[in-house]
Amino acid sequence: MKRIPTLAAAACLVLLSACGGGDGGSGSANTGDVDPTATLRYAASGGATSFDPHKTVSSSDFLVLSYAYDRLVHVDSEGQPVPGLAESWEFADDMSTLTLNLRQGVEFPDGTPFDAKAVKANLDRAMQDDSITAAQLGAVDSVRVVDDATVELVLGGPAVHLVLSLSDLGGMMVTPSAFDDPQALALAPDGIGRFTLASSQPGARYEFEATENYWDEDGLKLAGFDLQVITDPQTVLNGVGSDQFDCALVSPAMIDPASQIPGANVETRTVLTQTVLFPNQTKSEFGDVRVRQALNHAIDREAVLQAAQEGHGEASTGLFPDDYFVPNDAVSDLMSYDPDRAKELLAEAGLADGFSFTAITLTIPQFVTTAEIIKEQLAAVGIEMTIKALPPADAGVSFLNGDGDAVISGWTGRPDPSMLLTNYFSKAAPQNVSHVEPKGFAEALAAANAEEDTEARGELLDAAQLTVLEHGAVVPITFNSVGTVCTEDVVGYEAPLIGNSEFRGVGITG
Repeated sequence: MKRIPTLAAAACLVLLSACGGGDGGSGSANTGDVDPTATLRYAASGGATSFDPHKTVSSSDFLVLSYAYDRLVHVDSEGQPVPGLAESWEFADDMSTLTLNLRQGVEFPDGTPFDAKAVKANLDRAMQDDSITAAQLGAVDSVRVVDDATVELVLGGPAVHLVLSLSDLGGMMVTPSAFDDPQALALAPDGIGRFTLASSQPGARYEFEATENYWDEDGLKLAGFDLQVITDPQTVLNGVGSDQFDCALVSPAMIDPASQIPGANVETRTVLTQTVLFPNQTKSEFGDVRVRQALNHAIDREAVLQAAQEGHGEASTGLFPDDYFVPNDAVSDLMSYDPDRAKELLAEAGLADGFSFTAITLTIPQFVTTAEIIKEQLAAVGIEMTIKALPPADAGVSFLNGDGDAVISGWTGRPDPSMLLTNYFSKAAPQNVSHVEPKGFAEALAAANAEEDTEARGELLDAAQLTVLEHGAVVPITFNSVGTVCTEDVVGYEAPLIGNSEFRGVGITG
């Protein structure tokens, strides 16, 4: 059965509050008698580059920022939109507007009311050209205040993806007065959320305290959240087994060992997070489409999956998993393992003797192993790849600053496929390091975002990714089977489809 994270909720788009609520990712398990004074200690593989959701350079910052910021829309564990700071929403019949009905009685930390004026200030800032969220909200022409509790988004055209876009960085609600000091905002969050940041060691540790009088008592069952960045898998597993951590992120290679920890529970699933090789088309020989296409044919993805992920996950046949509602039918041939074809393409590009480039990757063992396997496979077709491994907090920023010729990294799953496509392939998107847009991409994506029928939209999104992979804009490698290992005292956790957990509604028993 195809996984459908977006338009299975199509019937709910008219008025979502009638479709039931949700807790934005908490599990449905019995929460028992939780200890309201408990702090959950969590080991993750990365931190945040910035706490400014609009001006950060990394969409992966969402993983940490979600603890400190609520969004207008939340998502459940299956990636479906549920009420957040907007209690309900509806599109006009002609899709010319999207009206948000806001939650009332909520305040920002400085006492400013959460109202339509504050939402407009946030969305206007999120749509500024230098905001990472601008491309995600590109369908919005303007934001109008209807009354204190109602905001109307005027759309430039049909945008069925927009509701889920508001569940990401672009929908995070920052205290408007914090906009006056962006440097301070980058260092510490300031907005409506479950937790406030008590202390931090950027890239290493973030200690959060629960927000007093938080509007959703079912979503907050902890007094604190202590996130530590640990990249060594054995250290993580030892920490869970010795009661240093209550929960830890489980990478594919950690799944089997984690299941052996006494008194621990492991929940995993193949998620939308994927490992990719992303070339900078302005560096090395990557300006030639034939060279980029050759990369896709030179890599044996199944071999990477088995060696780097111990078979946990899925070898990529496109930009989306095989059981997702977006098929990979149009692009699978472009990614077939065919070293002879890779050599032919290199020869056509005048590189029969090969070429060399440097790839940045993360110091996380899974990515180092992946890079080493790819290096060996590329060498077989005459391409020499030098690996430069950097800490997670530095790797992405370094690549976006122009270092290295490519990056081997993980792309965090996004609530809607159009968000992934826009983030990396729209010419104006900050994470499109090449600032080159595939021919026909914008038109194909616009067509997909105008289609409300799930199956038909999936086919149109397949056509959009075809423009990307014909262009050789990225080399998808694998999808990850990831999740979380928690001690038996942790209750309410459920592994989410998108790949990151907000631990909303999760508690620790007494």
